[in-house]
Amino acid sequence: MPLTPPAQPVKLLIQGYSDPTATSGLMGFITAAINPESYSLSYNIAYKQAETIGGSAPTEIFTRMDSGDFELELLADGTGVMKLAGSSNVDEYIAKVKSIVYNYQGTVHRPNYLRITWGKTVFTGVCKNITVKYTLFNPDGTALRALIKLSLSESVPLVTKTQQAQKSSPDLTHVRTVMAGDTLPLMTYRIYGEPFHYMEVAKVNGLNSIHDIKPGDELYFPPLKR
Repeated sequence: MPLTPPAQPVKLLIQGYSDPTATSGLMGFITAAINPESYSLSYNIAYKQAETIGGSAPTEIFTRMDSGDFELELLADGTGVMKLAGSSNVDEYIAKVKSIVYNYQGTVHRPNYLRITWGKTVFTGVCKNITVKYTLFNPDGTALRALIKLSLSESVPLVTKTQQAQKSSPDLTHVRTVMAGDTLPLMTYRIYGEPFHYMEVAKVNGLNSIHDIKPGDELYFPPLKR
């Protein structure tokens, strides 16, 4: 019988997929027993420090925009206050969550790709970490309540990244302003994905040397012939 998650979920929905786009190859899904009070989205920019001898302060050089991170907590309560999304107890619910977001899938040789849907929020990525904090127990030690903390990172399929790259680099004209710490090979690498065309860029810009650039200069990076 095919898996059929709710079309318009009222509860936060977590779906696991075998396909990197998280649109096909549904492996399973689970809903939140109760919607989280909050979640967090964080976005990171990656820099590296310019290698300067005797510098009194670092110069940060932009390298890339990192993927976003998504964090949320799910409450599993087995006291009877709420239904555990088809599970009979807290441990069973936790096992179902892990089977979707964490467990190794032998058919695809990796954990699932994930899609989180709640209202207008849709996040696709992979699970980096899952932490379960047990907060209430039966007298026999079985869990009655637990917090499941999920940390996920956005994941973009390689095919999508390639298509996006083809819309920018070497076939389009670029004008870039030289920043502190920039070198011509480094700037060439950012535009074309490899540093080996810096002599051509120097010639097009009328530079006598590849070192003949300074912060504030504008350089023209032409389309490359293939």
